[in-house]
Amino acid sequence: MKPTRFPILQIAGLCALLSMTDGIHATTETDSLTATVSSLGRLNGQSLACGQKELSARIKTIMISRVPKTKELSVLFEQATTRAFLAQGGDKSDCPPHPSLELELEVTARPLTPPGAHQIAPDGGIPDISINPRYLLQAQNGMVIMDGDFPDRFQLITFGYTFCPDICPTTLLEMSAVMKQLGTQANRVQPLFISVDPERDTLEHLGAYLKFFDARIIGATGSPELVNRAAKNFKVTYEKVIDPNGIPENYTIDHTAGMYLLAPGGQFLVRFPYGTSAADIANRIENELRTRPAQAGNLPASP
Repeated sequence: MKPTRFPILQIAGLCALLSMTDGIHATTETDSLTATVSSLGRLNGQSLACGQKELSARIKTIMISRVPKTKELSVLFEQATTRAFLAQGGDKSDCPPHPSLELELEVTARPLTPPGAHQIAPDGGIPDISINPRYLLQAQNGMVIMDGDFPDRFQLITFGYTFCPDICPTTLLEMSAVMKQLGTQANRVQPLFISVDPERDTLEHLGAYLKFFDARIIGATGSPELVNRAAKNFKVTYEKVIDPNGIPENYTIDHTAGMYLLAPGGQFLVRFPYGTSAADIANRIENELRTRPAQAGNLPASP
């Protein structure tokens, strides 16, 4: 069989078509980047007008580390910031809740090239049998909280921090979806979020942040020593990562991701790796609920 020979004009036409397709793709990417930078500027203006200086600093860090440094994009960002700042005005009663702005920032920045610093810390292949599910921390309401405080509830626990740009919001959304799928049986499950960033995650901030996902999730943290002890018990590793060219206060934390399920009273049952679907987690919990039926008249009240 003779090889197919394309006329020169046909080859030229194909090249022109490929070039046009690449141009359309590049234009689409440019438009998407422009829209993202404009949204970042709007969020920055709102944050500044509402006194959210930390959030504004994070937005500027994203601009520096994840957006191409061009004059056009810089001007666009500044213009969007000014418009949003003036539109928000001085009436802080109309300001969006801080957790709402944080989550919108996470969604807005998601299409950008991710920074290299924030990663899921490897678990080192530690067998689940070595996990000692003990913790003594302070809950968002200021009360001391420990693993044995839920004799009639299962505990669904995850570790993270509220300034986490991607992994933690995704995990908390999954946790919320699990609780919704459980329906009325969710009153036998207590979800918890343990912060490994006590330096920035105040109890008040934890409470406000978690309400945006599910009001039933209890936030907990403590002194660095207590947080470190709880993390070691669960075989969770975490490490602060500071960008030498960035703002020191805007550090990220590489940490072990996933969720842990404890039986009533605090016995460890299973670890769900990061990325396990909400449906799979809910199905496992439903199986555990069936094998451990609640005693009559001993159903836990919702928190």
